[in-house]
Amino acid sequence: MMNKRVSLGLDDDIDLSELIPKYNEKTSPMTQQQKDILLSEGAKHGFVSREPTVQRRRRVSPYTAQFGGKCRPAVKVLFQEASTRMNCYDTITLEKAIEALLEKENYIDLLDEFRKIVK
Repeated sequence: MMNKRVSLGLDDDIDLSELIPKYNEKTSPMTQQQKDILLSEGAKHGFVSREPTVQRRRRVSPYTAQFGGKCRPAVKVLFQEASTRMNCYDTITLEKAIEALLEKENYIDLLDEFRKIVK
């Protein structure tokens, strides 16, 4: 003998109007004055706002051009180790290497241009 299971109600019609919020004076959004009162009362009981007081914005990076040069695997490791020892990112290490090369080869015009770019 099998027990009859209770229906899950999937065949029933659902009145969707019950799910739509009805806005009136009681459920309308709070005014600024009401928000201020709510925050001050909450603060009295130890509840403080977690919203940041100052909107933070990420600084736009000047490093936007892609540079996909290839190198030997061991050179990549050395390059990254140099960056680590100088405590800077690979982009800065690359710029320092370019500057050193321009100085070594005595390319004064390119060196001046480079220094204007990275100012």
